[in-house]
Amino acid sequence: MAVKEYEDWGASMPHGVGAHFYPELDSTNAFAQALTCQGERGPIWIAAGQQVAGKARQGRNWVSKPGNLYCSLLFAPQIAPADIAPLPFIVSLAVRDTFIALGVNPDVAQCKWPNDVLLHEKKASGILIESSASGNSIDYLIVGIGMNLAHYPDDAIFKATSFTEVASKQVDVRVALAILAEKLKGRLDAWRLGDFEPIRAEWLSCAWGFGNKRLIRTATETFTGTLVDLNSQGAVNVILDDGTEKTIYVADIFPSCA
Repeated sequence: MAVKEYEDWGASMPHGVGAHFYPELDSTNAFAQALTCQGERGPIWIAAGQQVAGKARQGRNWVSKPGNLYCSLLFAPQIAPADIAPLPFIVSLAVRDTFIALGVNPDVAQCKWPNDVLLHEKKASGILIESSASGNSIDYLIVGIGMNLAHYPDDAIFKATSFTEVASKQVDVRVALAILAEKLKGRLDAWRLGDFEPIRAEWLSCAWGFGNKRLIRTATETFTGTLVDLNSQGAVNVILDDGTEKTIYVADIFPSCA
C-alpha cells in the first residue's frame, strides 16, 4: 500500500483512540482493511475529505463529495463472530446521538433497519460493517460510517437529506468526527455481550416504520407488510397483508407508497 499524506486528528479523539484524516481515499473501509495487512488493529479512525470509490450496502456506490463525514473505525474487540449481531444497532444509535449533539431535534432523528439514520424520515447516514474472523474469534472489525453533513444525493433510492438542510447551520467534519468517536466509544464500552435487550429496546424506541405498513424488497421478492418487532438476532418480524408472519434478515424497506 502506497504511503499517503495525512493529518493526525488523534488529539480530538477519546483516550487511546487514533485518527488519521486523508484529503482523498478510494474508500475509508478499503483503506482500513489495507492497514490490517500491515498489522494495524487500532482502535483508529480513518477519515477522508472525499471518497472516489465509496462503498454502501449490497455493493452499491456511496456518493462522497467533500463536506460530509466519511470515516471508518478499525478495532479488534475480543469477541466471537456470533457476538456481532447487536453492533449495527449500537452504531446507529451512536450516529443518532451525534446528530442530536450537533443540534438536531431528537424527535426527528430515527434509526432505520438495518443500519441507517434518518432525519425527518429522510436518509442522513449509512453504515457498512465488515469483519475478519479466524475460527471462533474476530481478527478485526471495520465500521464504516457516512454522515450527510453538508449535502446529499438527490437521486438516492431512499429520499435523503443533510444536517445542514435540517439544522440550518454548518458543522466542521473534524468536530463531527470527535463527537461520533466519543458517542460510539461510550456505547461500545457499555456493551455487554449476550445482552441485546437494552440495545434492542432503545433502538425500537426511536425506530422508523414499526407499526406501519411498508414496502419490503429482498433479493428475490417485493411485498408489503407491517413491521411489528425486532427479534433477538436483529431481524425484523413482519405481518404480511394476508395475516401471516415473516422474518426478514436482509432487505431494503421503503414507505408503502414507494
